[in-house]
Amino acid sequence: MFTADEIRQITFEKVMRGYRPEDVESFMENIADEFEALEKEKRDLEEKLYLLAEKVEQYKAEEESIKTTLINAQRLGESIVSDARVKADNVIREATIKKNDIISSAYNEIEGTEEVLNRLRKEVSDFKRNILSLYKTHIESLSTLPDERAEEQHEEIVEEELVQEETVMDEPVQETVAVEEPVVLEDKFKSVSSLFNEE
Repeated sequence: MFTADEIRQITFEKVMRGYRPEDVESFMENIADEFEALEKEKRDLEEKLYLLAEKVEQYKAEEESIKTTLINAQRLGESIVSDARVKADNVIREATIKKNDIISSAYNEIEGTEEVLNRLRKEVSDFKRNILSLYKTHIESLSTLPDERAEEQHEEIVEEELVQEETVMDEPVQETVAVEEPVVLEDKFKSVSSLFNEE
């Protein structure tokens, strides 16, 4: 393929009755100019194509970088979500364990309190029963003691019998004597028992 300079340097042999040399040279000069313009345009286009190719490669590299960035961001997001889920599960598990420990401790404390309360109730009941039994025993013991009024009546009866034996030897002596029962202490025992039963 000729260049513009090569076209300008082409010479033709002169023959008789041929083309005029001036016209041929003018035509060749025009062709050379147009060819030179085409070459320049070609170089410009090649340069632009080269620049476009570089841009394309740059865009491809940027695309790969963007893809890598997106992939890394996606992986990072998945990692963050996974870590958040693990932490949330750990928090929920620890909270559940603490809740169960608190509930278990509360139940144990309630059971212990109920045991203490039941033991205290039993001790109070045993105490009341022992006190009542002891008081009843004392009441029964006191009931066996002679009453002062009964003792006086007994002495009066004995004196009357002696007088009657001295004055009337042949008359039968009436020995039936009404002796009052000691009811005062028993009434006190009933009052005390009613006080314990009210509790």
